Amino acid sequence: MKMIKLLVEKYHKELSDIQAELKTLPLGSLLGRKWKNTTHYYHEINGKQVGITKNPAKIKELARKKFLLAREKQLTTLTKLLARITKSANLLLAPKELIATFANTYKNLPASYYYHPSIEKWLAQPYKKNTYNPEELIYQSKGGTFFRSKSERDIGNLLEEYDIPYRYDSVVTLNGKNEISPDFIIKAPYTGETIILEHNGALHKDGYKDRMNDKMDTYLKHGFIEGETLICTFEYHLRDHDRIRKIIEEIILKH
Repeated sequence: MKMIKLLVEKYHKELSDIQAELKTLPLGSLLGRKWKNTTHYYHEINGKQVGITKNPAKIKELARKKFLLAREKQLTTLTKLLARITKSANLLLAPKELIATFANTYKNLPASYYYHPSIEKWLAQPYKKNTYNPEELIYQSKGGTFFRSKSERDIGNLLEEYDIPYRYDSVVTLNGKNEISPDFIIKAPYTGETIILEHNGALHKDGYKDRMNDKMDTYLKHGFIEGETLICTFEYHLRDHDRIRKIIEEIILKH
């Protein structure tokens, strides 16, 4: 949904720019007639035609106007369509909200009963772990996972509280080429979709920001969408755990 909203904003901005540029272009349209294998151009306004074959600047302006009008028509249609899609998507209940509408027989079952069938297998599979500085893994979550920082442990605790399956500091290969270690690989419980969460907890360290930017670029190139399947958290999120809860409830649990 965030991607659709970004597209709508982008298209509205382009429409605004188009409308502003159209005001700078001449009235009327371009007309071309072939005569002796040569095209002669005319500027047509209110039924009157003025020859402009020797005025390439005017021809260029009218050609640009034709393009802008066609582009404006397409963007207007598309933004209306996206608005309808957004409105319809907003009617879709989040999985937890949907389950809450069930009869008590179903509603009182453990949430994991509704999880995607791939989750259990994914959790049971062994996976490659990042071997960098294992002595730093000193902060243990309530579920028994060891983390490199208190902040990451707090995130882990919250994911565990919500019964969200995750792997910490695992090594993954994207498209068979890029080997990378996300802080958290999360499986959206109800759909099995893969979500990456990176915690930016050491921005004060030399080179950290550049390395994190490189990781973000890699994720984006491999189809992860920021704010949807790619989540970035910062230290200020951990000052109030409700911020992380909001991310969990409004992004992860809505997949």
